Amino acid sequence: MRILLLNPPGDKPYLRDYYCSHTAKGYYYWHPYDLVVQSGVLSRHFEVDYLDANVLNLSKETARDRIRCMRPDGIVFLTGGVCWKEDLAFLESLDVPKRVAVVGTGDVMVSKGRELMTRHRWLSGVLLNFTSHSLDAFFKAWNPERGEVDCDDPIPNMLYRRKDEFIRGVDPGNRYYSFPLPRYDLIPNSKYRIPHGRRGVFASFLTDFGCPYRCNFCFNGKWTHKLRDIDNAIEELRYLKTLHIHELWIKDLTFGVTRTHSVEFLNRMLAENLKFDWVTLSRVDVMDEELLTLMARAGCHTIQFGVESADQGILNSIEKDIEPAKVKETFALCRKLGIRTLAHFILGLPGETESTAKQTIEFTKELDPDFLSINVAAPRMGTDLRAEAIRQGWVDQKVDSVDNSSASAFPQMEIGSIPGMRVIELRNQAIRDFHLRPSYLARKVRDIRSPREAWRAMQNGYTLLRSTYRKPTLQEIMEGEG
Repeated sequence: MRILLLNPPGDKPYLRDYYCSHTAKGYYYWHPYDLVVQSGVLSRHFEVDYLDANVLNLSKETARDRIRCMRPDGIVFLTGGVCWKEDLAFLESLDVPKRVAVVGTGDVMVSKGRELMTRHRWLSGVLLNFTSHSLDAFFKAWNPERGEVDCDDPIPNMLYRRKDEFIRGVDPGNRYYSFPLPRYDLIPNSKYRIPHGRRGVFASFLTDFGCPYRCNFCFNGKWTHKLRDIDNAIEELRYLKTLHIHELWIKDLTFGVTRTHSVEFLNRMLAENLKFDWVTLSRVDVMDEELLTLMARAGCHTIQFGVESADQGILNSIEKDIEPAKVKETFALCRKLGIRTLAHFILGLPGETESTAKQTIEFTKELDPDFLSINVAAPRMGTDLRAEAIRQGWVDQKVDSVDNSSASAFPQMEIGSIPGMRVIELRNQAIRDFHLRPSYLARKVRDIRSPREAWRAMQNGYTLLRSTYRKPTLQEIMEGEG
């Protein structure tokens, strides 16, 4: 059986992975990591093809031609709330025969998979956890003559039809997980790039899955938090060394949250002299000087933190459970240890006013991170924020294409205390004001270590700043209005 792992073509540089989809703001594009993981899982028993039509900048027509030439027996595609209508229209245009199993994964598929499968009969199933081995069992049980799964027992972490009945296999609840080595030989690794990377080529990587926190704007708190078997993780790092890959993006949503597990992983990296440069994500209330020091020794050069707002009332309302004072303390520690920081902020959250928004914007300059990301609050499908927004009348329930990162995104929430368009204006102005400060520009120049980094910094800066002047298209406005 021949399985195609597909990241569909798009009208924009869509980033769809790990149940958090948006449009790239700068000159970067990282791996569709859900598919990278499944490349190893499926290769044990099937022939696997990989096509990232987005990073290859393929037109829809060219991508269609390539897929038809591959003649897959199964397709696993990645989609997300930012582009799912466009993605499903493309899959529909393939006009695949009934014998071909088509499985979708991504935030929107998990949130409304049953509805989409009812609407699109060609959609055979939904993968509910991309770190699981469930697709292996699904394709083994696929009956091409009947065009459905032929299996008596529910397949864990899958939603699918059997005799016109929907079957949803639950997660078995294991604390630890592992997966086979990804097929990096299939992946055009040199095409991918991250704005905070030190090297030209990097690998995406995980040491855990999910998040134990419950921030109401985030979908990933819905998952059971799982830990990756450390031997399995170290095996992959050894493999990456043989491929001459020396940089990682460790995509744990909160690195260090299970401290004993993270410390054991870091000590194993040091004991085996696995010298990688790496970037990760965490929370300020998880970090302290001892852990940060160990991370720096093991090669961590940049940490992304969700700061969200400078207003404590807003932080409490979204169940973030951090304090601005702790944010400043942790960022100061990172600076002391030579670890760069990327601060994520969100404007337009419930309770936002002109005053609190400007307070947050001033806080970005006071904090002075090495990288800054400012997004607009968006009612992502499957989040508690979306449920609240619908209940409060801040958003029409029909608005189900969401992009919180686009500078020109039509406002999708009107919270009443500040106009949605004003939030976007403040966000765009804040990005320009932060990045164009002479002190910031001088620091960025001092931080550059190679011509490659200089070129990447100029590309990212130009793309980001240009995007803040872009006006929404008629199509974006119509989608924003539902």
